[in-house]
Amino acid sequence: MDYRSLAVLIFWITMGFTTAYIAKQRNRNTTGWFFIGLFFSLFGLLLLLVLPSKTPQTTDKEDVKVPDIKAAYNEAAALSDDSMYREPSLPRISRDPTIDWYYVDSKSKISGPHKLPKLRKALIEGNHDSSTYIWCEEFLDWIQIGELQNGASLLDPDFLKD
Repeated sequence: MDYRSLAVLIFWITMGFTTAYIAKQRNRNTTGWFFIGLFFSLFGLLLLLVLPSKTPQTTDKEDVKVPDIKAAYNEAAALSDDSMYREPSLPRISRDPTIDWYYVDSKSKISGPHKLPKLRKALIEGNHDSSTYIWCEEFLDWIQIGELQNGASLLDPDFLKD
């Protein structure tokens, strides 16, 4: 084997690796483009440079993992040695007189809107208890009175008296 044949062989192999490297940068199949660069040398490289880059494949919505909020909370609680870290507080009944309140009555019908004094009166007179669902614009979802931080006070006749 003479030097000229060796130089051609090294050139072909170099073109194969160069084409494969550029193919990787353009999100294309490196093995296939290595052989195209090896056998077609400059023509394969020029073809690769003329072709547009492929965009990386995106994952489907089904493949995306939704974070587990409870696990993240437990992890944060376990790792936290700071006194500033506190468990999320329960929702409270606001004394804001402008808020409209709704509740589910004994016939499973939604009653409302009511202002807070009228809501209290309706709940006390209707013999509702802490398992009655209520909602206002400050809550994300319907919640039982017993799950509120100050829910028992809603059924207390002296709640709004100062």
